[in-house]
Amino acid sequence: MTFALIAASSVLVVLLTFVWAREFRLRRALQSLLARIFTQWRNAHEENAPDPKHHDVHDRSYSRDDHRM
Repeated sequence: MTFALIAASSVLVVLLTFVWAREFRLRRALQSLLARIFTQWRNAHEENAPDPKHHDVHDRSYSRDDHRM
């Protein structure tokens, strides 16, 4: 009885270790993939970003004289 309990516990520890290692690798791979996607998205949008010296009429900030609600 004691041997079966120790063997079952050992098998459970080994299985949980493998599951944890797999989950850790998958999480690291997902983080790497998301980092690459965000970097590509950021680079693509930085290239297409408008020049800050040329403001669009809709992008202007309102002064205190504008009383819009």
